[in-house]
Parts: sequence; C-alpha cells; structure tokens
Amino acid sequence: MEWDQTLTVPFARRLIRPGGVITVWCWIALAATTAMAQQSTTTVSEAVTTRRNLNGREAVSEKVVTHRARTNDEERVVIETYLPSMYADRLALKRRVRRVTTVTQYGSQTVEETEERNPAAPSEPLRVTQRSVTTVRGSESDAYVSERHVFERDANGRFVPVLTQTERTRRD
Repeated sequence: MEWDQTLTVPFARRLIRPGGVITVWCWIALAATTAMAQQSTTTVSEAVTTRRNLNGREAVSEKVVTHRARTNDEERVVIETYLPSMYADRLALKRRVRRVTTVTQYGSQTVEETEERNPAAPSEPLRVTQRSVTTVRGSESDAYVSERHVFERDANGRFVPVLTQTERTRRD
C-alpha cells in the first residue's frame, strides 16, 4: 500500500491554520510572562532542641521545620513540629500549622489552620483542629480595623465559632 500525501497535506493545513499557530504562540508568551511575574521565593529553616536523656546522651526533644513561600501578593508558611515517638526511637510529626496571608487592594487576610494528632489514637493522620481567619482593612483615613474569627471542632466534628474579635488601631 502506498502513502498518499495529497490526502494528508490538506488535512494538516485544515488542522493547523496560520491564525491558530499565532494564537498558540501568544498564549505561550503570556503564560511565560505570568509565570515570571509570579515567581516565588521559598525558604526552609529548621530548629532542633536537644536535651540529655537518663543515660547522659544528647537526644532530640523537638524539631521545628518552617517552610516559607512568597509571591507578589501572597505568603504561605507551613510550620511542622516533630516530637519523639512513643513507639520507636525516632521523631514523629505532632503538629502542622498552615498560614496563608493574601494582600488585597483594601488590606490583607490571613487564614491559619492547625492540624494535630488525636492523643487517644496517635497512629491516625493529622486532623485540622482549629481554623482562624483574620482580616485587616483600612477604615477612615487614620485607622485600621482587624477582625479575627476562630473556629474549633465540636463533639460532632463540625467547626463552630469560639472567638470573634474586632480591634481598631490608629495609624501613626
């Protein structure tokens, strides 16, 4: 069987039109420009606390790892706390705090979630135990208004408000 190029060339021309190629190139250029403008800065820091155990040896009692990532209008922070495991001679993730701060035209908003292990079931995965939302915005010409809402899980596992706080601060 011979290959018939007369059939494939018109099909390829119908599939890739000159306007379509230009559209794809413009889309790629815009995506690259946006990616360069949204470049993030990421840092990781680690703090280790040691103590002497009963045998007089240095043992790690706590390890805190902080991941920070920043873009133009957002900052993400993840703080992980590791403690010695009860079952083995190693560190286990005990708590994770995720904080996302977004800067808007009118102020900023910070959402913070705390994940912890259930003390009665340490082998279960981390579970969000608390969520807080803090909003800071300008009010009048010489003041800021900060609103904070804290939610915790009730006995049924639903988030319920436990604290609502509003604070007004004068600009200096």
